[in-house]
Amino acid sequence: MTKSPNSALKNIVFFCGLILLVSCKGKSSNAGNSAVADSVANVDSVKPATGENPVAGTDSIFNINSVPITEKDLGQFPFLKLPEKYTYGYEKEISQSDIKDPDKEYFAVYGKFVPQEGKTFKATLERNRADGKRFNSLELQRSIDQSIAALGGLKLKTVPIAQEEYKRIGEKELIEKKYGHSIDSNSLDDIQTYVIRTKTKEVWIQVFLLNDESGKITVLEKTVQP
Repeated sequence: MTKSPNSALKNIVFFCGLILLVSCKGKSSNAGNSAVADSVANVDSVKPATGENPVAGTDSIFNINSVPITEKDLGQFPFLKLPEKYTYGYEKEISQSDIKDPDKEYFAVYGKFVPQEGKTFKATLERNRADGKRFNSLELQRSIDQSIAALGGLKLKTVPIAQEEYKRIGEKELIEKKYGHSIDSNSLDDIQTYVIRTKTKEVWIQVFLLNDESGKITVLEKTVQP
């Protein structure tokens, strides 16, 4: 039995409407993640423009001036409040012995290790397991992403670090001198780096997490001229 032209037209209209509806739902489902998604810097957005001077040692891969200045009150150093049950080390309070001024740390920036100097807080990330639950890296990662985005910071796009780059800096710097606290030589493809910029300071944050285990974090505050 042959379908009439009107019937065929109705079918086309129906399927077009269905595709549009699915498309709209797909977009709306991502809306709740926009605050975190928008905090991931595009590689090109932080590269120096022609004629601009890149940050020393970054091989023209990063331009700090492309990071927007936040007007948010960052609060007290090291600025980040962890979710319930998670702690810096095994203590409820931040240990002053974990804070050094001045100090140094290498940060993973688009496949390169970039040194920064300033006031640092270096600690392990743990979870109180009295409730029988284990450390959950996904839960903690999301909390850190949201906290830094709320402060107006950027999460740099993660680019794996090659073993050659690790060897270029060397274990004397990264391990013996403890300038690679939040860097794990066996997981160079999953180091999370963030930058918060105010009128008077740069805050560099680096996180490495082992699922079901623990993690490490470095927060470095660097004073800059307004």
